[in-house]
Amino acid sequence: MFEDNDYKLYVIVNKNVDVAIQMNATGHLCSGIMLKASDPCFHTYTNSDSELTAYLNNYPVIILQAKNSNQLSVAAQHCQKENILYNFFTTTMLAHSSEQQIQDTHATALEDLEFIAIAIYGETSKIKQITKKFSVLK
Repeated sequence: MFEDNDYKLYVIVNKNVDVAIQMNATGHLCSGIMLKASDPCFHTYTNSDSELTAYLNNYPVIILQAKNSNQLSVAAQHCQKENILYNFFTTTMLAHSSEQQIQDTHATALEDLEFIAIAIYGETSKIKQITKKFSVLK
């Protein structure tokens, strides 16, 4: 088992959404949530032969799946209530420009948002209560 488990980054995707859209959302969510993290812990991995370099999070990144949009909405609201770091991605974020996406997200009622994925980052002990409801993506 991986040793550094004090913190975890979970990405939870809506299993009813196309994989290409899930992957797009995952990329945006991970980059966005780590910008919000107060003390991100990344390491540099350099290959000595080629000098190729990667920068990876010290803590595990786990991909889970939700049964539907509503499960993701409830989880995001729970994070907001408990002051747990989260990020979300909805179909309003698929428009032709960032400006349009921002407007659509702002103008859409919560119950009308179709959640594609959410990300949750924090102390494992605090976020377990939310993530235990989801299964590992297969």
